[in-house]
Amino acid sequence: MKKLLIAFIILLNIILVGCESNISSLSVEEKKAVKNSIEFIKQSSFASKNNINTNIIKVESATEDTWDIVLDRDHTKIEEKAVDSTDWVITIGNTSNHDFAVIVCDSSTHEVIGYIPIK
Repeated sequence: MKKLLIAFIILLNIILVGCESNISSLSVEEKKAVKNSIEFIKQSSFASKNNINTNIIKVESATEDTWDIVLDRDHTKIEEKAVDSTDWVITIGNTSNHDFAVIVCDSSTHEVIGYIPIK
């Protein structure tokens, strides 16, 4: 029974580590955007910002409708033209609880445009 438990724990760790994005696999531009996103989180008023695991990263392309749910640094809805499908939606942290943030970055400047509130 003990061997089965140890095998299960090892398998679980492999699965969890495999789910994390490795920052070294990102492009130079994406790394800049991730760095800016992490700094944005550190400077934010997010309640769980100190619990966010910044080693878990997922970078996706924004959609044409992403702008509709993005808030800026002042928690104000951004303008429609502020985000397009070339920009990035960067999820940082473990999404199985509320210890994560979803940041939207401009793919040209790598700067943070805003964030998507977590419900």
